[in-house]
Amino acid sequence: MNQRKEHRDRLVVLGFVSILLVLIYGPAAPWFIAADRFVYDKFATSVRSSPLENAVIVSINPARKTRDEVLSEYGNLVELFNNQRVKRLVLADLPEIGPTEELPGWSTLLSGATPVFVPSDHRLADVAIGAGVLRLRPDSDGILRESIMWQLQGGTMSPSLPLAVALAASDYSADPRVSVADTKIFLTNYAPIDHLDANDVLSAGFNVSVFDGKTVLLDAAPQLIGADAVLPSGQFVTPSEVTAQLLADVEQGQTVIAPAWLRAIEWLAPALLAIVAALFLPSRNRRDILLLATIVILSVILIEGLFLLIGRLRLDLGRAAIIFLGASILSWWLAGEVKKAAVFAFKRGSDFLSAGRLEPAFAEFRRCEVTEPLASAMYKLSLAFEEQAKPERAEAVIQWMKNTQGATQTTNNFSLGGRKGTPQRLGRYVIERKLGQGAMGAVYLARDPRINRAVALKLIPIEKEFEDEELEEARLRFFREAESAGRLTHPNIITVYDCGEDKQLAYIAMEYLQSVPLTQFTDPKKLLAPNKALELCARTADALDYAHNQGVIHRDIKPANLLYSLRQDLLKISDFGVARLTDNNRTKTGIVLGTPMYMAPEQLTADILTGHSDLFSLGVTLYELLVGEVPFKATNIAVLMTKITTADPAPVSNRRPGVPPSVDTVLFKALAKRPEDRFSNGGEMAIALRNCARYAS
Repeated sequence: MNQRKEHRDRLVVLGFVSILLVLIYGPAAPWFIAADRFVYDKFATSVRSSPLENAVIVSINPARKTRDEVLSEYGNLVELFNNQRVKRLVLADLPEIGPTEELPGWSTLLSGATPVFVPSDHRLADVAIGAGVLRLRPDSDGILRESIMWQLQGGTMSPSLPLAVALAASDYSADPRVSVADTKIFLTNYAPIDHLDANDVLSAGFNVSVFDGKTVLLDAAPQLIGADAVLPSGQFVTPSEVTAQLLADVEQGQTVIAPAWLRAIEWLAPALLAIVAALFLPSRNRRDILLLATIVILSVILIEGLFLLIGRLRLDLGRAAIIFLGASILSWWLAGEVKKAAVFAFKRGSDFLSAGRLEPAFAEFRRCEVTEPLASAMYKLSLAFEEQAKPERAEAVIQWMKNTQGATQTTNNFSLGGRKGTPQRLGRYVIERKLGQGAMGAVYLARDPRINRAVALKLIPIEKEFEDEELEEARLRFFREAESAGRLTHPNIITVYDCGEDKQLAYIAMEYLQSVPLTQFTDPKKLLAPNKALELCARTADALDYAHNQGVIHRDIKPANLLYSLRQDLLKISDFGVARLTDNNRTKTGIVLGTPMYMAPEQLTADILTGHSDLFSLGVTLYELLVGEVPFKATNIAVLMTKITTADPAPVSNRRPGVPPSVDTVLFKALAKRPEDRFSNGGEMAIALRNCARYAS
């Protein structure tokens, strides 16, 4: 079923990206091409651009001047530059002269010794030595990004004005990167050159010898005021500044081009990304999809940046990134639908398993995503099939687990021999080593040889610890504990797999978690950050809320029973060894179980316990995690009981920086003497703790 769902999702994603390809590169291209431009503009500012060597721009200020006055000033400057033997003179922004008007008298100077270049569509092009096409055509968003090197004009191919100026130079060598097929060069930013005012140049005291051997660009467009275009870098430039930068790029071999083979990549990249998205995204979970999408999109943008910054090649991949982003969003949504369906399937399977309907449970579990809770549930299912004398179905469950989990299954290889004083085998479990000693017995690391699963095996020597008249009650209570704990399936509760009795030892096989108890963080020198301590206690409260709704009270919440895996950032409640079903018909009240300094007042006075008692113990645990000591301390049990039942704890916000005053309010409520004054349930306490964590440091 999972394979069919995966195949269907791949087809959905493939169809979606196919439609995107047609739209983005077809009728909807004008709307999506902005993505290409956006990425190009972001890198364009950082492109290294050299200014035009030995060049200067001289600008006439046209303010309060007639056209004839401006033309007259052009003539004075052209005559001046002719006399100074400038290298070349470029008139990029001449005032218009009508087709029937007489040319100004100074126009004869344009064919003199100094090479003069003008736009080819101007009247003066007939008398100037050189001419070229100068057309500033910005994109639809008003930004000038490209210039045509050769344009068809009057039936012949004419060079652009910057290219015409470069071709006329005796020392010009063509850029080997630019082929005859490349008709466009792209603008990035403008490297400024010297800019002079015409009035200063024509003044009597100006040293005109500075123009000898220079390239001079003459216009009537002062900086910024006469700006006629905006570059991708955001700079406002005049026609002379654009001409100067393009001429510098052509002559110094720093043009940004887009060869034909690069255009082919632009068409292949979206199709390739679409195929990658359809093949790899639908089979992954949401976290992997986000990670893969981030890596691919950043890589695509980085590749475009490297082509531009290092190779001076324009490669537009913005629309390709949009296609992969769209496929990622769709796959993320589909993965959420799968997860939602898997959650419902897991819940239905758990309900069927609790009701003893094993075949429907197996069918529902097979629809779920493979996780550790699912493996635990399947393990219980195989045991249930064995109890119903259906070994072939139990084997089918185990085989399914092996086929689906594979290498993810815990496969720690334990030696068969135990240490001195440790049994080598109990029931079908092979024991490796002792993990610790609990209030009701020792805990060992063992292995279930049937599926090679590591388990924590809790042992209680019932016949040695209890007298004959108490033995039957102790045995009954032990298995009742295992039954109640085995009903709990929660990501923050250690799962109970199995229970039994062998060699005068009762045992419970539980989930093994490589972790440390939170007692490691109750030393004042090794405390967790306040927000982390609050979050871990919030997870504990969520788990307790689930257990209480199942009718199970832990009765011994304390740091030692909260296991935390730093590597996985996973917390689980362990040792429901003193938890019992709240069934007054089968459980005697009045028995004090647990650790005194963490007990609620009603537990010390042997009143009936509820889930509020666990929340009190969790409040004590949080207090200790925040300041390194419990709120109630005494030298003997009598004084301790008095403090727990009557005294109020000191506020923690005054004892540790980074703990907000709101934590005091939460602890005051959790440690209320009367159960009804505490949080109504663990879920409410978890919300309060997470709200506090937002303001903790």
